[in-house]
Amino acid sequence: MARRVITDTVYRRPQHPFLSPAATLHPGERLHTLLQDTLRGPALRDLPFFDAGRVVDLLDRLPSMDQGSRVASDQLLMMLLSACVLQQRYKLAA
Repeated sequence: MARRVITDTVYRRPQHPFLSPAATLHPGERLHTLLQDTLRGPALRDLPFFDAGRVVDLLDRLPSMDQGSRVASDQLLMMLLSACVLQQRYKLAA
């Protein structure tokens, strides 16, 4: 359906994933604070399939990581944050 309304150049170029901003690179911003507070709190501990201690260890190591390692960790941390928010909002059971 979209093919009819976009140019051939746009249609054929490589696609890129939509990712959130790298929260790990901006410690003073609200997304970083939300990430830290949520993953260090009960929301992550309420999810039975994650090791909260290892996640907190990763969060503690972020400041000493180089930029590339922080960006690489960011995708995992955002997935964990999303799982926590979904658990809090919808009270999902394991």
